[in-house]
Amino acid sequence: MHTDSKNVLLISMPFAGIAIPSIQLAVLESYLKKRDINIKTRHLYLKAAEFYRLNNYNFLIYPPNDSYTAQMVFSKYVFPEHWKKTESKFREYFNGNLSKNKEIEKQFTFDIYVQQTDKFFNWVLENTGWKSYDIIGFTLNYGQLLPSLAIAKKIKELSPDKKIIFGGSRTTDFLGVKMFESFSYMDFIVSGDGEDALYHLASDYQNYESIPLLMYRKGKEVIWNESDAVVDINSLPVPSYDSFYEELKSTSTEVQQYYYYNGKLPVEISRGCWWNRCSFCNLNIQHKKYREKNADRIIEEIQVLSNKYKILDFQIIGNTLPKTNYRTLFEKLKQLGKDFTFVAEARAGQLKSNDYTLMKESGFTTIQTGIESFSQHYLKKMNKGTRVIDNIAALKFCKENEIINRYNLIIDYPNEEPVDFEETKRNIQLFKQYLDPPQICYLRILFGSPIHRNPKQFNIQQLEYAPIDRLMYPQEFLEKGFNFVYGFKRKEALGKHDWIQLVDEWKKERESLEIDGIKKQTMIDKLIFYFVDGGSFLKIYDKRNSENIRIYVLDELERDILLACLDVISNDELQKLFPDIPDYKLGAILDTFEQSGIIFHEDGCYLSLPLRCNIRPVDQPVKEELLLVSD
Repeated sequence: MHTDSKNVLLISMPFAGIAIPSIQLAVLESYLKKRDINIKTRHLYLKAAEFYRLNNYNFLIYPPNDSYTAQMVFSKYVFPEHWKKTESKFREYFNGNLSKNKEIEKQFTFDIYVQQTDKFFNWVLENTGWKSYDIIGFTLNYGQLLPSLAIAKKIKELSPDKKIIFGGSRTTDFLGVKMFESFSYMDFIVSGDGEDALYHLASDYQNYESIPLLMYRKGKEVIWNESDAVVDINSLPVPSYDSFYEELKSTSTEVQQYYYYNGKLPVEISRGCWWNRCSFCNLNIQHKKYREKNADRIIEEIQVLSNKYKILDFQIIGNTLPKTNYRTLFEKLKQLGKDFTFVAEARAGQLKSNDYTLMKESGFTTIQTGIESFSQHYLKKMNKGTRVIDNIAALKFCKENEIINRYNLIIDYPNEEPVDFEETKRNIQLFKQYLDPPQICYLRILFGSPIHRNPKQFNIQQLEYAPIDRLMYPQEFLEKGFNFVYGFKRKEALGKHDWIQLVDEWKKERESLEIDGIKKQTMIDKLIFYFVDGGSFLKIYDKRNSENIRIYVLDELERDILLACLDVISNDELQKLFPDIPDYKLGAILDTFEQSGIIFHEDGCYLSLPLRCNIRPVDQPVKEELLLVSD
């Protein structure tokens, strides 16, 4: 133990979800303990779920509501005069803007929400033991700002000698400077990786002015020790979740059971994003450099955590799967022979069909692919670096391997045009009957994103404060510029498009076809668009139109060409695979496939659309067609 070191208390406030512990706290605790710093972490979102009752807490933070809105009552402690003047508007917002649940509405009113927040606020001040610590830190993610500010402000009032430090996504880059300028009870902010900055602050406090990535005050000036320094994530110790489980034991049986049935431990595999160019994303200010752990390090961490905490369910923390060593990771996980389940984010166009099979075999049951759109025109505005054909392939491979893909359709870009909607509507006709629909995600302009930095390029006349921010913060604070989320006013009206109806119709059609398949009580009838391989021929069963069911029979050459398109393949690659086939004949077969809707064609690339299936279909009255292309 450093003889002159400071004692550190780190807090994660509501409104984080309780099913996944804070990895920020777990990593920092492990890192500082290894260096003999006295540190304690508190996962207070667990206790908050007990105070509000679990169903109410989840109602507040999960779609169609969200954790950002859930924090609004804590404005009462951060801006008490503002709260007194506008409490009726908070009530009105809660009653009118939060999506309702009739069962919850009966027993969770606005008044109860405020009363339970008061009780929780007081409990935190009386029961967290903060008086025993010199440095009290708060990690800030989505929906945690006002609760953290509320506790920090009160601690500073009670004990001005305590040093308050903030870190997380809300404090990066110039956003951190704006935060520092806005709230005088902050003593320090970390902008970037927090491990080394927090360690040096605790172990060598007298020299805090020299710590990279730290923000502090010098008189009235905010000093930012801007640096490109990043931590080597392969050298970090395995995160410690001891404090989380200790905290969990002190909560209600309801909260404990929910976690043990639904909980996952987070495992960090990377920081940043290797693409890092999407126009809606602000990771470019949160992480200066993309880094990923090697496969052996990830495996070691999973093994240690699994054995220590007797858990098999993990949330992979990283904005995508590893860029280079994902196959090695899948293989090593598979070789462990354990009943793991993993949830992860992925990037379309990165993995081949066989990779998805291996991914499922290694335990990946749910992923979120950055689909965002089925319009190439729209994807270019987003600067996704992927194509519609890549997005369809990702969903097809997930469906073939029974991997759940919870993906978003981002809408309401300021420069959204009719062509974006119409192209999406046209493209999904080919697969909406058998591939799962998306969740609608309305664009929010994030501080530091390309749209935020260059609004005029995206048809924005001016950025505007979000309605919930105008409610939670006094006007003079809004003008300080620490906001994380913005709305906008368009320069030019480009029309409105009924995305909700489009997705609702998609959902209804999928449900109808699934119910019809279940009623027929045969496995094959549950499938809608698939093929079976006969070796020298291939049959495609197409029930996308229930009133015009078709079977396509492909001869040997057509079979080979279709199978070559299982993964996205270019026309040049196809010509190399079939050098003896004249270009006109290859083109004619591909055109016939495209006209029949059994392949998708984009920018000279092809993808087969029917799912792979090795189940023999039952006879049914259908129209059988030979797709033979004459010489």
